[in-house]
Amino acid sequence: LENLGLRILSEHPHELRSETRTIAIQDFIVQAQRPLLDLDAARADFEEAFARIWAGDAENDGFNKLVLAAGLGWRQVAMLRGYAKYLLQTGVPFSQAYMEETLVRYPQVARLLVDLFDARFNPKRASAAEAAERERNVDEAINAALEQVASLDEDRILRSLKAVIQATLRTSFHQSKGRD
Repeated sequence: LENLGLRILSEHPHELRSETRTIAIQDFIVQAQRPLLDLDAARADFEEAFARIWAGDAENDGFNKLVLAAGLGWRQVAMLRGYAKYLLQTGVPFSQAYMEETLVRYPQVARLLVDLFDARFNPKRASAAEAAERERNVDEAINAALEQVASLDEDRILRSLKAVIQATLRTSFHQSKGRD
């Protein structure tokens, strides 16, 4: 729950028993680590992410804070995680934890990076000309948002993520047959 951006305030364990079975229920009182703009809008993505993490379909790490912080779905978070892990393999001098913290600190940029990826690769996008225009607009929005990044290291992380998304030639991300 903490990796999903919640702070656990208290926990109350309960046991329910029948003649043949005992069930344990953990009741948590939680608080968002960051202010939420719209809890109702985040509910479905949060529940899906929690279920996918619980089932082992998604990793349980600090990238998951982006579900609440940036309003992303679990697959969008997985895509950003994949790019960050790629950067680690290329030898960037930043830890995974620092990249997670940076994206959570700048949720608008994280959201824009997902929008950039979507503009480039979503097969349901508009015509090629309209897709190129959307990609240019998102790129400009990212550049404007990066002007507000105070730390040089955080700027390098975010620009590196943008660069690897732009360097990607193709992806199977939108082929969801059998995955969802």
